[in-house]
Formats: sequence, C-alpha cells, structure tokens
Amino acid sequence: MHTMYQKPRGKISRKRPLFLFMGLALLANGSDALAQVQELAPVLVEDARSEANTPPAHSRLALPKSVQASETLSREDIAAIRPRDVPDLIESALGMSISRQGARVHNFSYNRGDSVGIILDGVYLSPTEAQRILGDLPTEMIESVQFLRDSTVITIAPLMSFGSANSGSPNQGFIVITTRKSGPGKDGGEVRASYASYETWKSSAFLGHSWLDGKLTLGAGYQHSESAGKGDWNNAYNGDTMLLNGGYSGPELIATASLFLNQASREIQRATGTYTGVTNYPTSGPTPNGVLDKNIWKYDPMDTAAFSLNLARPWNEHHTTALTYGWTEAKGTQYAYTTTSSQASVAGKEAKDSVDEWNLSHTVTGEQNTLKIGVQNVKWLQLSEGNSLARKEEIRGYYVTDEYRIFPDWSVDAAYRMDEKKILQGGDKYLADGSKVLLSNGQSTDKATLFSVGSAWQINDIYRVSARYSFNQTPTPDVLTTRGNATLADEERTRYELGLDAHFSKAVQATLTPFYYDIKNAKVSDGSITTDSLGNPLIDAATGLPTSVTVYKAADRRRQGFELSLKGRLAADAIGYELGWTHFTDSQEDGVKGSEFPDNKFNARLNWRHGAWDSNLSLLHVDPYLSYGYTVGDFTTVNLSIARKFDHGITVTLYGQNLTNEHYGTNNKGYPATANWGVLRDVGATYGIEMGVKF
Repeated sequence: MHTMYQKPRGKISRKRPLFLFMGLALLANGSDALAQVQELAPVLVEDARSEANTPPAHSRLALPKSVQASETLSREDIAAIRPRDVPDLIESALGMSISRQGARVHNFSYNRGDSVGIILDGVYLSPTEAQRILGDLPTEMIESVQFLRDSTVITIAPLMSFGSANSGSPNQGFIVITTRKSGPGKDGGEVRASYASYETWKSSAFLGHSWLDGKLTLGAGYQHSESAGKGDWNNAYNGDTMLLNGGYSGPELIATASLFLNQASREIQRATGTYTGVTNYPTSGPTPNGVLDKNIWKYDPMDTAAFSLNLARPWNEHHTTALTYGWTEAKGTQYAYTTTSSQASVAGKEAKDSVDEWNLSHTVTGEQNTLKIGVQNVKWLQLSEGNSLARKEEIRGYYVTDEYRIFPDWSVDAAYRMDEKKILQGGDKYLADGSKVLLSNGQSTDKATLFSVGSAWQINDIYRVSARYSFNQTPTPDVLTTRGNATLADEERTRYELGLDAHFSKAVQATLTPFYYDIKNAKVSDGSITTDSLGNPLIDAATGLPTSVTVYKAADRRRQGFELSLKGRLAADAIGYELGWTHFTDSQEDGVKGSEFPDNKFNARLNWRHGAWDSNLSLLHVDPYLSYGYTVGDFTTVNLSIARKFDHGITVTLYGQNLTNEHYGTNNKGYPATANWGVLRDVGATYGIEMGVKF
C-alpha cells in the first residue's frame, strides 16, 4: 500500500559525531607505544598479478595468467584519489566511463563499450541493484577495488543480465569491490572525521582483531554521512553504514563472511535542461536549456543490505570444493513530486531489488595443471516504482576452466560456459504500437554460450606478453521493442586482445593492451516511440509524465582501441607517478559511429612524500562525445590533497576536488526534444578537511 509523504527521519547532529569520534580516538591513543609515525603508503596501483594479490585457485575470482588488463586500487590508493563517491572513484580508473542519470542511477561501462558486472564481497549484483547499492557504499569502507577489463573470466558472473532492455550483451568486464576486512597484521582500529563543502560531514570508525595466530579474524565498522547539498539542486543526503565481517582459515575449512547495511534518505539531484526549441515548460514539454528540471524527487528511506558467505573444503593438496552464497537487497520509497505539486499530497511508491545467489565449484590442482568445474544459480527480483507486480528471473550457468603451465614462465588456458535464463514471474514489454504485453511465466530463453582460449609468456625479467581470444553467442533480450515486433537474431561476438608488459625498472613500468571486437547482430537504437496505437502519449509509471521507448534493431559493429599505462617511482622513492590513456572507436555496418563513449580518456596521478608529509594530485580528462544527440564529456578535473602525520597515529588532511570547477555532464537523459530531464551536472569545486587516528 502506498504511504503519504513524511518528513525525513531525524538527523543526527552534524557536529556531535565529529567531536565524539575525535575524543574517543584521542583517549584510545594515549599510550606511548602507539606514538610511532607509520610509513606513508605509495600512490601506485598494485600489480594485479603479483603473488600478494593472487587469490587461491579455488576462489571464484581466480584469474588465468592470460587475463592482461586489470588493475587494483588499494585502500591507500583510494584515500589518495579522494573521490566523492564510488562512481567518482570508478571514473578515475583506466578505461572506465560513467553515465550519471540521477542520485541513485549510474551506468558503469568500459570504454570498450557495453555494461560492467559488479561483484561486492564475492557476490554478484544485478545491474539495477548495483546502481542503487554503489551510490550508498562509502569509499572509506572499501578495502580494494579491482578492475577486470576481460569479460571472459567466466567463473565470476552470468553471461546474460536481468530485466532491462539494454543488458542483453554480456558484461564487458567486472569491478570487484571488497569492503574493509580485518586480518593478520591488521589488529587495531581507525577513526576518521571530515567536513567539506555544502555542509558535508562524515564520521567513521573501524576495528579489527585476530586470534589463533591469525586463523580467526573479526572486523566491524560504522560511518555516518550527511550533506545539505547545493542550494536548489535537491541533492542532500543522510545515511548510516554498518559493516561486520569475519573469517577462519584452518587445514580442513576456510570460511569468510561479511554483512553490509546502509540506512539512508536521499534527494534526487535536479538535472539541467538541454532543449532549445519552443516548450510549454513547466506545464508540459521538455526542460529548456540551462534551466533546473522541475522534478524534486527523493527516497526516504533508501536501505541496502549485502551478505556473503564463502566456504572452502580442502580434501587434500590437490582437491578443493568451494561454495559461495550471497544475498543482496536494495529497497526504498520514492516521492516523485515537482515544483508544481504539493509535497504533502504525493504518495510514496515502493521499490525493491534483490539477488539470491549460490556458486558451487570443485578445483583440481597439480604441478602443471589447474582444472575447475562449477555451477552457478542467480535469482533476481525487481519491483519498480509504481508497479504492483514484481519481476522475477533466474539464471543457471555451468562452466569449466583449465590452465596448463607448459613451463613455469609459459601457460595456456581454455574455458567454456553455458547459461540459461528463465522468467519466473513476467514483467511487461512495449510492442511497436506502444501497447504493453505481459511476458510469460516459466518461459526459458535460448542458451548463452562463451568459449575462450589464452596464453601468457614471461619472456624474461623485463618483458611479458599475453593473448586472448573468445567467442560468445547471446540471445536477444525478451523486453526489447522492435520495428513491426520483429524477432532479432542472437548476437555473436568475437574478441581479440593482446597484452604487452615492460618492467624496465622501479622508475619505468609500461603496459599496452590493444583489442578488437567483431560483433554480429548487435542490438542498437532504431529511434523511439512516444505514443500508443491510439495516439495517446506513453506515460512513465514512476513519474506520471510522458516518456519515450527506444526501438531496437540488429546491426554489425566493429570496436577497437587500446589501453596504455606508464608508472613508476623516482627521486629515491619520494615521487610516484601513473599515466593512462584509453582510446576507443565504435562503428556500425551502415557507417554510423557509435556514441555514449568518449574516443579518448586520459588519467594521471602524482604523489610526493617526504618524512611526515604526503601530497597527492590526480587528473582526469574526457573527450567530448554524444549522448542522445547532445554533446557531453569534454572536461578536465583535478583533485589535490596534502596530509601531515603527527604522533599518536594522527593524520590531518586538506583536500580539494574538481579544482578546475568544471560543471560537466556525462549523460543526456533521453532525446532533448522529448525528455523531461537533461544533463546531470557536477557541483564543481569542493574543499574539505579530515582528521584520522590509527590505533
């Protein structure tokens, strides 16, 4: 049942958490034994193939050596980048693109095109669920983020996505996020508090301990975050985050578990209009260029939860059986009011996204060969705002991988996966005339398959080369609207990737990853419809406003490009640098150039440290590109932080974000002539101060 609009839940005093945490931290650090200044962490991202970052062979995240393009941001790297949120962090990585559509909706993709799968603490998030959860996951609660630009890592997630019309193609890569963990050598805790522009306050604490010589670990964290937002932009936020995790590692059982909870209320930022024609705004029609949109929605509450359990049973030195279980949920109540409506008269609309997953595998390891077979089952439920019927789908996948080490420095691998999706409870789809039909319950789609082979060769201490080839076939999503309701052929995608590494010295390390994709029957836009068969405008169920529906067709596409990075440390380890360049082109068989992705993206990071001082500068440049016929991107942002460490584990940091004050946009929500929304702009330059204490 819908509920009427209510005032936001009571807010904790902005000043009280800040000074309360600081007082507790200073009391906890009174011992002289803790008055040591720790060495500052380097700015450079970790080598994702180093032994320290290699998961055991039985892990679902274990990668073949031929997977070239990957990087990992550690907790220290994240602190150096100083992102405002997780999407901001993702956009700073090599090859990533972000399309911001609202305070709760962000699309993540590589510059190679298509969607990116999200793994949180070993559990797969559906695309719609990830949009909600990542917006409320504090970066301060993240241990590491790993970017895998290879969709052929088939043990991780399904080949098909759920629900939405644009998710038929397989994930083009994965983002693996691990929340903060305790562990051997990590006993103790940390308290942080900060204040930034627009009355943005954050207070957090994390404590971890281990027992039995590190075999048993337990960690817990809490963070309160709130912001008043920019005036008239409707982007305030208030949330509380709780984190609990633990693990046990013994000769006969390896177990880890984690629980993430977030309770929040969030306003949905107003977009800036892009339409330059005649309009009857705000009564009807698209939003004029440069005008803040009339939608002033909010979610109260917006609550998310994620639970994961990973078990492994080593039977002997060669055989291990592993089981992962995960449950995630994002739910909230939307109040979709406008500047022309009374807030008190707007009814709340319930929304819910949840995923229930298990993954069972058995790994056989030998001196030269590693074989893994597994089965994965993922159930998805989505109740969209304004709907009374939830959509439920299930994907069952079977996979086998094998990696053979011909020599210690040369390996080859092969993998195969087959997925089948079933509609447990149908949603609906638009037909070509604008009418809606329900999808059939119990209907199974065609099977999606993927086959890949790869090889990696460490030529000598300096040079390394790798190569991968894959082919996958993916059925057309059942919710697509097509001309004349035509049935579109399955997509067939062939991918080639080459990896070249050169580790000349600590000062110079270079990586080049060229790639080429040949795609048959890709699903591309063929215009849109705005009215039904009777000429009545299509109405969005969530907003009650006119909307448009994209019509799709099949077309052949070619994608090619490269990712280039250069990094190192100089001046007796006092200076660290990292430079990245991503180039990407996308063309269709009819000569139409693809959009929604920049052709070029450049990112750079520079770190200087001396004694107790540490300074980090990061830069991001994105080329202009088209989004629904409107130019977005075309911006350069700079983040800068300066930190000073004191006795008793205290660190004080001054920082600035987007110092170039770019009010850039990355997505135009809908065609300018019909869409009510326009571009979601960045707020521009922000500044802050943070104090942290380790004990």
